[in-house]
Amino acid sequence: MYDAIIIGTGPAGSTAARNVATAGLNTLIIEKDTLPRVKPCGGALSEHALSNLGIKLPNSLIERECFGARIRYGTCSLESEACERLSVMVSRDRLDHHLANCAVDAGAELIEGVRVRSTHTDEDCAVVETTEGAFRSKVVIGADGVNSVCAKNVRPPFTSQEICFALEAEIPASNEWIDEYILNKGEFHFGVVPKGYGWVFPKDGHFSVGIANRSQDFLRPMDAYLSFIKGLGFDHTNVKPRGHFLPIGGLDRKTYANRILLVGDAAGYVDAFLGEGMAYAIASGNMAAETAIDAWQNDDFSQGSLASYHKRCMDSFLPNLKYSSIFSKLFYRFPKISSKMLVNNEPMLNKYIYLATGKLGYLSFMKWIAPRLPYYLVKDVIGKRR
Repeated sequence: MYDAIIIGTGPAGSTAARNVATAGLNTLIIEKDTLPRVKPCGGALSEHALSNLGIKLPNSLIERECFGARIRYGTCSLESEACERLSVMVSRDRLDHHLANCAVDAGAELIEGVRVRSTHTDEDCAVVETTEGAFRSKVVIGADGVNSVCAKNVRPPFTSQEICFALEAEIPASNEWIDEYILNKGEFHFGVVPKGYGWVFPKDGHFSVGIANRSQDFLRPMDAYLSFIKGLGFDHTNVKPRGHFLPIGGLDRKTYANRILLVGDAAGYVDAFLGEGMAYAIASGNMAAETAIDAWQNDDFSQGSLASYHKRCMDSFLPNLKYSSIFSKLFYRFPKISSKMLVNNEPMLNKYIYLATGKLGYLSFMKWIAPRLPYYLVKDVIGKRR
C-alpha cells in the first residue's frame, strides 16, 4: 500500500507528488496518457505561478518572456509594459513532462497510460480502480482536471453554468514574424466572443491562439475561432484547434473528504476572468502536499484532519478567486463599456497587467477603479461625441 497516490501529472499533481515524495511518503503518480502528451493551454506561466513552484524552471523550457500586454477591442488597441517580467511562455507538453520527472527524481513512482475508473475509501485506505488493477493508499490527491473521477467522492459534478469552453491551436510562424507582430507581450482581444476573449501568445516558432467563453449561448465555437484567426490575418488552412473545458473559479466548493483531496482544475481553482489556472494549480498542489504530510505524521486521514487544506487555500488565494468571479460578472454585464474603458485608459491597463503576478488582487483592483469610474465613463461619452 502506498502512502499517497496522485492522479494526474499537470502542475498541481506533479507539484504535490514532488513534495510528498521529498517528505518521505511512498508515492505513486497515475497518468492516463504517455508523457509528453498534448495539453491544450495558452501556456502563459505567470510570475505568480513561478513564485510558488519551489524549483527553478530550466531556461530550455522558457520560449518567451513577457513584460506586458496588448489589449484590443474593435479597431482600438492599447499596450502596456511593466519594468519587470510578468510571465514566461511555455509549452504544456514539455512543462508537464519536466515537472513529472522532478517528482520521480524526488522518489515518486510514475505509471503512464493507465486510466482511473473510480476511487472509493474503506476504513483503512483509499482504493483507486484503474485499467491496470486496483491500487491502495492512505490518501489520494485528485489532480485529474475538470472531469475529475476522484471528485465524485467529494462534490457534485460541475454544472454547465460552472464551466467555460476554450479552443486553442498553435499557429506556425517564424521567430522574425513573431518579433514583428508582438515581441514580449501577450495579446488579448475583447468583443470577439460573448463573455470571453481571444488571445495571441508568442512562443518559439509559433503563436498560441485561442478563445475562451463562459456563455451558455456560445453555440458555434469553431466558427468563432476561425473567424478570429482570419481577422488576425493568420493562415488557417490546416489549423485544428483543440477544445477543453475550464471550471469557473470563485464558487464555494468542497475540495476534501475522507482520505481525498482535490487540487487544480479538479478543485475548481481557476481565475474566473483571466482563466489563469496554473498558478492556483501549483499553489493548491503545495498545500495539498502539506496537508497530506501532516496527516501522515499524525496517522489521521479523516475528513476532519484534511479540512486544514481548505484553510490553507483560504488563507492564500480563495478570496482572490471569489473576487475574480465578482469582477468577471461586473465586466461582462456591460462588456462594451468595460472593454472600451480598458482599451482607452492607460493607467487602468497598467494596473490590470499586475493581476497575473499575484502582487495585485482583484479586490484591490476594484477598489482602485471605483473612485475613477465616473471619470472613465465621462471620458468615454465625450470621446463618442467628437
